[in-house]
Amino acid sequence: MKKSTILFIYVFLNFLAKVPLMAQPGYTLGFADSITSTILKEQRPLMIYTPYKGKKDRKSNKETFPVLYVLDGENNFRSVAVMVERLISTGSCPPMIVVGIPNTNRGRDLTPTAVVDGPDGIKNSGGGGQFMAFIEKELVRYMEDNYAASSYKLLMGHSLGGLMVINTLVHHPDLFNAYISIDAALWWDDHTIIKRSKQVFNKPMYENKTLFMSMANRMGKGMDTLAVQTDTSGNTELIRYNLDLIHYVKQHPENKLRFGYAYYENETHGTVSFISAYNALRFIFKEYAFPIDGNHQVTNPKLLTVITEHYLSISKQLGYSVLPDASLVNSLGYRALHEKQFEVAGQLLGLNVMNYPKDANCEDSYGDYYLAIGDKKNAIERFKKALALEEIGETRHKLNALLLPEVR
Repeated sequence: MKKSTILFIYVFLNFLAKVPLMAQPGYTLGFADSITSTILKEQRPLMIYTPYKGKKDRKSNKETFPVLYVLDGENNFRSVAVMVERLISTGSCPPMIVVGIPNTNRGRDLTPTAVVDGPDGIKNSGGGGQFMAFIEKELVRYMEDNYAASSYKLLMGHSLGGLMVINTLVHHPDLFNAYISIDAALWWDDHTIIKRSKQVFNKPMYENKTLFMSMANRMGKGMDTLAVQTDTSGNTELIRYNLDLIHYVKQHPENKLRFGYAYYENETHGTVSFISAYNALRFIFKEYAFPIDGNHQVTNPKLLTVITEHYLSISKQLGYSVLPDASLVNSLGYRALHEKQFEVAGQLLGLNVMNYPKDANCEDSYGDYYLAIGDKKNAIERFKKALALEEIGETRHKLNALLLPEVR
């Protein structure tokens, strides 16, 4: 029985000299790319993770994938990519592309308005509009032209990156499908974004949009999330403004926003990103995982229909076609073989071959089905097709065993 392998893509990340690669033998996660931005007038490095091997673009590939754009890529890309890969492997989220966007001028790009004077001022701040124009008009199009990117897009940001996430949702709600704001610096520029948010989050303009917000513990000893709202010190303004926005969004369900949030009492501003990203993705793709109740077991003769309807529902929710997960279907197919539910097994493994005609593993598994029911001719055909796609030792061994009597 063949098992799907986890794909680790070989890479160098030498453009990030300040962020040394972990000394792990044999592989690193993701690969380097770059794009020339005419809007920003500079070369922008990118960090890319794909759930597939080789080169795929929308023109040559039947299957497309959501794209998760991660701000502060030099800090957040690798942890998010590892997390996404793990969630994919457990069937908890769809296979997706992760794009880390490293900073070249963080204070410029991740601030929507200019604040130069005062203790919180940043030189050259206020370039957030140009930066988001780069993402919308250049980076998104680049991903669509060069990778198998679907129309479903997510934006994730922490601190000033979280500020840009909220700013984008407020001013460009149709640019992304899901927004993840982690401990956002909503205090920026006298909390201007809070004032602007309250002008739009009471209107029914966010249907089919998702927002997940999170906060770390930024409170003094003995203070809780209720008491902190009346505090006026600068130490608590980050959590206060996040709580303010969360409460406002909750009070206005007419905005039709799919909304989730979390407070992490035991996390700091520096540690909150990882757990927030995990819970955000779990929230956004809550309905993605295939259920395990009785109707979804191999003893159900209508399991093929159940699987098809499940993924049609997901496709409707996400707004693009999501194929049944090959690993899930393969696993169920073998389980059906083990329990001698041959008709169900044939339907499932045949579905995989139809959906993934260039996958050698699917062809090999379909060959195992024919082998199990004693159909030697079709088993040989499937093993040959698998080997034409990829040379696999196990498949070759099975084919040779079937052909050996003919040689005699």
